[in-house]
This record gives sequence, structure tokens and C-alpha cells, in this order.
Amino acid sequence: MPGSLKGIERFFEGGGDGQALPVKLSALFSSYGYKKYRMSRFEEYSLYAQNFDFLAGSNVITFGGADGKLLALRPDVTLSIAKNTKASLERGEKLYYHESVYRQAHGNLGYEEIDQMGVEHIGRVDLLTIAEQVELILRSLRLLSDDYALDISHSGLVHGMVSELKLDQRAKAEVYDCIKKKSVHAFAELMKKEGVSDVSAAKVRRLIELSGPIDEALAELGTLISGEEAAEAYVQLTALSHEVGRMGEGGRLRLDFSVFNHLDYYNGVIFNGFIKEYPKAVIVGGQYDKLLQKLGKNAQALGFAVNLGAATSGHKRALDAAIVYDESDGVFEVLDAAQKLREKGKSVYVGTTPPQESALKTYVFREGELEEKK
Repeated sequence: MPGSLKGIERFFEGGGDGQALPVKLSALFSSYGYKKYRMSRFEEYSLYAQNFDFLAGSNVITFGGADGKLLALRPDVTLSIAKNTKASLERGEKLYYHESVYRQAHGNLGYEEIDQMGVEHIGRVDLLTIAEQVELILRSLRLLSDDYALDISHSGLVHGMVSELKLDQRAKAEVYDCIKKKSVHAFAELMKKEGVSDVSAAKVRRLIELSGPIDEALAELGTLISGEEAAEAYVQLTALSHEVGRMGEGGRLRLDFSVFNHLDYYNGVIFNGFIKEYPKAVIVGGQYDKLLQKLGKNAQALGFAVNLGAATSGHKRALDAAIVYDESDGVFEVLDAAQKLREKGKSVYVGTTPPQESALKTYVFREGELEEKK
């Protein structure tokens, strides 16, 4: 780490090995009126057992409390906030958090701790609310990487289009699975089994295939829309496309209906944010009014979460410099040389042997001067 205030500032301006990201995100969220929210690490297991589908299959780590109640290490933050919120349609709240969530590792071998930040807007959600949050997500992604994109979908549009097929609940669930997996073949087989004509199924089949920059995708999507629910969602997506274009970020927003969450909880827009440095979504979220209704709350809700561990994968800075010295070198001369590099915002290792981590530049100390080792 750099040793002076100016050196530290330069270090963090250069990425700071990802350490500055939570500070920057906190400042960004606060600038949009979100207030810091803190919560307990534990919740009663019953909250998660009753809403297991919302957790998208995450295993919950449980243990017995001193009072005999079954407790759980928190696998999700949104559920805890939704359970405890006092917000309503008449008086909303905007919260942000920086918390850890805990999930069983693959193969049930121990658990993993995931460092997470996010925002929740609970109260009344309208087009302005959604547009502002899309703007906030894009600005968050900009802090994570120079190369980023936001995939957006709308559960109302998908639900409306699928409802036009007049299927029972079991068959609808299979259609949703086809959309999520982008499986046109499985969808065609299902329609054949259910006796749905090719003409009736054609629009949903194209919905499965359709993805790309939102302006281009919306132009075709407009020819497929049928039903009031889907039409309302289309108007909303068109307005969001306009807002993102106004920001100069039109090329960052993509329409992809495989971005899909459980319809018992989600009812509107759904987000997946990506950066070049990580293969999976680093930001996930959407509108989840139905969860609030299920918890007996008279409010709507919209939010997203940032996986900080994944997000900082692009911020891991290599060690800038390593200074290797021996006993014949002057102690204070070596320290002064290291400090001069730190004043420039460099991270500097000093030792009698090279570090295990490779450095961008390695120096040896000769006759009171640094000499780069090639």
C-alpha cells in the first residue's frame, strides 16, 4: 500500500485491488437517496422454508438457536428486508446494504461466504422508479469495468404472451422452462404434444429466439405482441430503451427473455448485468411485488444485488514493484526508494527474496540506486 495520503489516493484511483469498490458503490447509492441498512446475520429458518423458490434453489445452512428455534445463516438479503420493512404504497423507503450471504458449496462440502451489495426500493414503483434504477445499474457496472452490458427482460410480457396459448399450469411451467433455456426444439415438441397450432405458437417461439441490442429487438418484438399485459410491458421496455439512449448507453442494454425469475415472486422487469472480466452475471435483480404481497405488505418493490467477489475479479491489480535488497544495502536508503514509488500510487514489496506473486517490475538495490532487473 502507498504510504502517503496522495499516494493512497492515486493507488485507489488506479483500482486499489478492488478495495475501493464498496466505497464507490456506497457513494453512488447514497447519491440516489438510498440509506444504509444493517441486519442480523441470522434469520429464522421458516422465512426461507416458506419462500424457497425465491432463493432459486440455494441451499440454506441451518443450526439450532439457544431458544430451540431453527435458525439459518442468511442466504439472501432481499427476503430479510422485505420481511422487516415498514414501507407502504403511501410512504416508501430506499435502502442499500453491504452484507455477506452464506450458501452451501457445490457438493454440500462446507459453505461459501459471498460479499454482496445492493439496493431495494420499496413503496410505489412506476416507470420513473424503474428508469432510475436502470440508470443506477449502468453506473454501477461502469465502476466495475470499461466493458459491460445489461440484459433486461420483463416477466409481464412473457406471462402475457404465454397466456395467449391457453395452456394449463403444468404446460405453462414447461414453456417458461423452454424460454429460460432458449430451447426452441423442446418448445416445438411441447406445442405438438399439447395440440397447439404452429400459427398460435409462432410468436412465443420467436420470443425464445429473440435477443440483442434493445432498439433492434424491440422493433421486431412490436410485431409479435398480443394481449393487454404484454402490450403494457412493451410500452415500459420502449420507454426504458429511450432513457438509456438518452444516457448515451444505448449499446449497453440488451433484450433477452431467457433472463427469467419465478413468476410467483417477480412481476415486471428483470436484470442481469455483465462485465468482460467475469463469465456470469455480477448484478441480478428485478421487480418483485408478489413477494411483498406474499409477506402481507401493501407495497411494491424493485432492487438489485452486486456480487462483489465476482465484480472485483477485474480489479485485482498485479503488484507494481518488488525491491530485492541484501544486508549490504542501507536500510534507510531502501525504505526511501520504496516510498518514492508509493508516492506515485504504486504497490511496493520490499524483501531479501522476490515475492511469490510476480511483480510488474522487479528492482535490485545497487550503490544506493534502484536498478530494474530484466
